Amino acid sequence: MSTALEILVDGKACSEGWPLDRALQYGDGLFETLLARKGRIRFEALHADRLARGCDRLAIHADPESIWSQARRAAARHGEALLKLQLTRGDATLRGYAPSGTERARLILSVFPAPRASELPAQIQVVTCPHILGENPALAGIKHCNRLEQVLARASIAKTGAFEGVTASSSGCVISGTMSNVFMELDGELVTPKLDRCGIEGVLRAVVLREAAIVGMPVRTGDFPMSALTRCTGLALSNARLGLLQAHWLDGRKLQGSDRLHDLAARIEALEE
Repeated sequence: MSTALEILVDGKACSEGWPLDRALQYGDGLFETLLARKGRIRFEALHADRLARGCDRLAIHADPESIWSQARRAAARHGEALLKLQLTRGDATLRGYAPSGTERARLILSVFPAPRASELPAQIQVVTCPHILGENPALAGIKHCNRLEQVLARASIAKTGAFEGVTASSSGCVISGTMSNVFMELDGELVTPKLDRCGIEGVLRAVVLREAAIVGMPVRTGDFPMSALTRCTGLALSNARLGLLQAHWLDGRKLQGSDRLHDLAARIEALEE
């Protein structure tokens, strides 16, 4: 790669390499949001598996033992915390989109205070989001660093006062929230969208499906048109920070709730994992 003649950051000369990181240049990287409890990462094995799948998909070469040992140490130091683990392809060694294969992966760990239940609104309001998610099976499921679709989606609901917005795929199917996976009580079934064309396969989504199977509570995955949201009687959001959280309102309509989703949420919250 030709050496940069000059790198300026906020108008000042910078001799460090991080401005050339491919995650900054192109969103070329992956991330995981980890909840630490009692000094341990919740559902670490599931997070590690998803990160490994992302690395395989993007051909990012990194040492998983080093990554997770650093994450474990951070969790142990802070006890109760929220960790953001970012794994980038590293500094560009060639100009242009194509990686050279000689990049050195970079790990960034950020630690934040643990979320508190008191920070949640008393009534969880959800709206349908006008922004859609583009379908791309090559990126579906993994948690890559390019989140511009979610940035636009969050901005579009910011003035509504809603806690979350439900997004559709370009085919018009329910996919997820802007920061969560969704589960619906629909026509007497518990259902969740397939994520083979777009969306993130959340770790908590995997936990919900696993725990539901253990207790004999079937959850059907499938393609559901956005119109299904007008018929659902219960809706829950899942992510590593929230756990499984039931919504109270959907597009101004009061939801009656779901005992099955309530029971699953309580079961998952109690897991020592």
